[in-house]
Amino acid sequence: MKRNMNKITYLTGTACVLAALFVILFNGCCEKTSGPNIPDSTFTQKVEKILNDNLALYEVNGVTAFVRNTDGEICNIGAGLADVENDIPMLADTKMRIASISKTFLATVVLQLWEEGMLEIDNLMSQYLPDSTVALFPYGDQVTLRQLLNHTSGIYDFEDEEFIYILFSDPLYPWTPFELLYYAAHATESFHYQPGTLFSYSNTNYILLGLIVESVTGISMEQNIRDRILDPLNLENTYSGNEGIPQDNYSKGYQPLDETTIYVVSDQTLPLYFEWAHGQMVSSSEDLWTFLNALLIGDLFDEQATLNAMLAFIPISNFSYGLGILNFGEEIGFGHTGGTLGFFSYAMINPTTGTALILIYNTYNTEFMGAAGNAIFGIM
Repeated sequence: MKRNMNKITYLTGTACVLAALFVILFNGCCEKTSGPNIPDSTFTQKVEKILNDNLALYEVNGVTAFVRNTDGEICNIGAGLADVENDIPMLADTKMRIASISKTFLATVVLQLWEEGMLEIDNLMSQYLPDSTVALFPYGDQVTLRQLLNHTSGIYDFEDEEFIYILFSDPLYPWTPFELLYYAAHATESFHYQPGTLFSYSNTNYILLGLIVESVTGISMEQNIRDRILDPLNLENTYSGNEGIPQDNYSKGYQPLDETTIYVVSDQTLPLYFEWAHGQMVSSSEDLWTFLNALLIGDLFDEQATLNAMLAFIPISNFSYGLGILNFGEEIGFGHTGGTLGFFSYAMINPTTGTALILIYNTYNTEFMGAAGNAIFGIM
């Protein structure tokens, strides 16, 4: 049944999150103004129609898309609304939360530090972290940095259902990395595997990596990402959450709770403290293309061997995971996905064909991604 959009209640307070939110989250799948002047084309019109049709069908408020087809045509557009309450349109360069795509940025920094001899990815994390941190986890003294990067550490993912309940009991609480690690170690459902025995996606891994980056460099993880990636690539619409994101042209997120209620996600209702190293970044579709393109042609590393190490994939399910990057399949390409309350993102580039598909939208709805993404792939 469709929601009656004329009777939607938008919740913007911090004390009005319902239990339905947790059910929804855990039943899910776990024009840039300074950019190129791209005239309207048949390709752009087709992409725009696909997006608008699926926005209406899946009741998603707004989306940005950067698409490059096999002929080298580029479509860089926004569709729908970035702010429903104030009727603000989604522009091609609107900023949104990108969740776990943040992991690819951090993994790139870790591998740069490896090239520079500041760390060794096959060393134990105990060589870079305090004993008290390592001791939180049953096999902590056996975990390598490579295992953190490719999610074979066996360490429990702190973002479980109980944590989401705790999070929304006080959405403005300024979580620290150490508090998130402590929760991962002591959660009611916490369980851990022998390192290297299986793939188990865990956000906790990247919190540990963020702390390791800070330990070996002496500066914040956020500053490392800015100095090493964002500023060199001139990514003007990309920020780490703790940097203080400019609020202009920054989309709100919309999380459906039930048929008539939507929770509005913003820095005022749900700050990014709980995301940190594993998912706190904000970006635009074109910026994500610029980053991934530079990464996959080797511009962010000194040696091809480093990129090869990043693209050494562990087979899982229907795709494979490398060091902070996904292989969506030979005919599709490499990249990452990201999902968080109120937002979903997908970033992919195929280095062989030059095709690319970047979508960021302001509702956590995986059906939209499947339908719109498949339709766009069909015309690329």
